[in-house]
Amino acid sequence: MLIWLFRYLKGFVRIRVLGYSPERFLNLCKARRIVLWDLQNVENEYEMNLSIRDFRKIRPLVKKARAHVTVTERHGFPFFLHRNRKRKMFPVGMLACCMLLYVLSLFIWDIRIEGNRARSTDVLLTYLAEEQIVHGMRKRDVDCKEIQTMLRIHFPDLTWVSARVTGTQLLIRVRENQDLETEQQEAANTSESSDLVAVRAGIITGILVRSGTAQVQPGDEVEAGTVLISGTVDIRDDSGDAVGVQEVRADGDVRARTFYVYEDSFARSREVRHFTGKKRYGVSIRAGRKLLSFTDPRTFSLYTTVETEHPLHLTGNFYLPLSFGLIERAEYEVYTEKYTAEEAKGLAEAHLNEFLNNLLQKGVQIVGNDVKIDNGRNFCVSKGKIEALEEIGIPKIRQKEQAAFE
Repeated sequence: MLIWLFRYLKGFVRIRVLGYSPERFLNLCKARRIVLWDLQNVENEYEMNLSIRDFRKIRPLVKKARAHVTVTERHGFPFFLHRNRKRKMFPVGMLACCMLLYVLSLFIWDIRIEGNRARSTDVLLTYLAEEQIVHGMRKRDVDCKEIQTMLRIHFPDLTWVSARVTGTQLLIRVRENQDLETEQQEAANTSESSDLVAVRAGIITGILVRSGTAQVQPGDEVEAGTVLISGTVDIRDDSGDAVGVQEVRADGDVRARTFYVYEDSFARSREVRHFTGKKRYGVSIRAGRKLLSFTDPRTFSLYTTVETEHPLHLTGNFYLPLSFGLIERAEYEVYTEKYTAEEAKGLAEAHLNEFLNNLLQKGVQIVGNDVKIDNGRNFCVSKGKIEALEEIGIPKIRQKEQAAFE
């Protein structure tokens, strides 16, 4: 591609060689290091391409080989300029086009964010817009280091941010840490004294204390918020008498039998979309922040719309403030269908299994399931209790209190 571009800029001609010995002419060109390409044999005659500079060198070679040369085609930028030399507005238009491209290259026309999963691209772009980082801003106003700092401060779950400008594109790469809040909580618990409290009601089945003082025993029934392991330890003298209290970070495992009340209901009838197969198309043009849509004035009463947008760019990074889109509208009709008894029961069981799977993913052990499914005429209702075994202790920062001494 680059070779063709250089040849086009310098200009080249296609010639036809005929005569007594055209092969000798080819050998002479090779000896003089004249570059020929796209050589073809046409009816005992040879056609080939060569540059304008080499074409000026072949006159003595033609005489020596007793050949005759005819120019059949002319290609390249020099010939293009020669053909349009009388069009005064043409060079003005070319100059204006080059100036326009230069002016457009001074702005940011595309902001791309990569590596984000928990945070959507729209959320990040909305925040950047609040900070005046928008499409169409000047490249010289973009401070990549400041963007990196702002994103890390405003979104603590972003552990790494990189921003750089390439062409007319601002490329932002991020790396997220889903467990950042948990790590911060653990760090806080490590540095401050805390109690272990019950996150939900249940009956204690076992307790193991690693740090702190147990406040409950197996068989005790506790409510949510009850202190299970206190973050205090008695300080005793040699005789075993308590002389003070030391605050620590409570740590341990407290398992309990818990109960979940499960309720779910849904209508036996539902609305279902059926696409008719009829579609209508349109196009859209976006220039900067303005959007123009050209669609069929005829419309459907019920339809879905799918829009695809393709930004215009000269190279991989040189984006322009123009984009073209395709609009597709598909007609559908709505029908009311009713679940059969088997379908309703299967759907209710699927909802229940999803609820149980969510508990299992949280480390909850299911030991009993007393959920009943009632398939009524208009509604399907599921009610019951789920018995489980789980860890119910969570850390809670202790309020600063003055230690009591005897």
